[in-house]
Amino acid sequence: MASHSDVAKVVAKLSAAYPNWNANEYTIEVYYEDLKDISRDELEFAAQHCRTEIGRKFAPSVGELRGAVADLRRASTNLPDSYQAWQEVQKQILENGGDYGIPVWSNSLVEEAVRRMGWRNLRMSEDQVSDRMRFLQCYEQLVERATKDEMLLPEVREFIETRGGRLLNAPQEHMKQLAARMTK
Repeated sequence: MASHSDVAKVVAKLSAAYPNWNANEYTIEVYYEDLKDISRDELEFAAQHCRTEIGRKFAPSVGELRGAVADLRRASTNLPDSYQAWQEVQKQILENGGDYGIPVWSNSLVEEAVRRMGWRNLRMSEDQVSDRMRFLQCYEQLVERATKDEMLLPEVREFIETRGGRLLNAPQEHMKQLAARMTK
């Protein structure tokens, strides 16, 4: 995790790169409070990435730095983009499309998108254009939600969870309770 001095160095480099940005001690405190859960290396690379973005005119906010960390993490995990995920589904339909085939997914997000759409429905469907569109939407929503959940500040995550909130990796029972509350 990034120390106070690590964050101060990142803010100093950002100040040097953006001379019109007047960072002060309070800026460092706010950045530290909101970035301390990120490793020093990830934070430094995210800041460097932001500094070198084409067309960037202003120093990145804390949220932009957290977003850059999320992008770096996603790139390093080789998470398939939505079309690659759809190709994986198509491959599994060809290889394991029968009633007894057991598909093997590259990651849990592809698996969850298939589960939500229904493996049998995807295998038996005659409308691949519509299925592809719905799968892409579902998968992209899952990736976005997983990214947001992953980048939540620990304090915010705790706040949500202590109030009965459901994060992506929470048990299915929470989902049923939420659905029941919404139908009342």
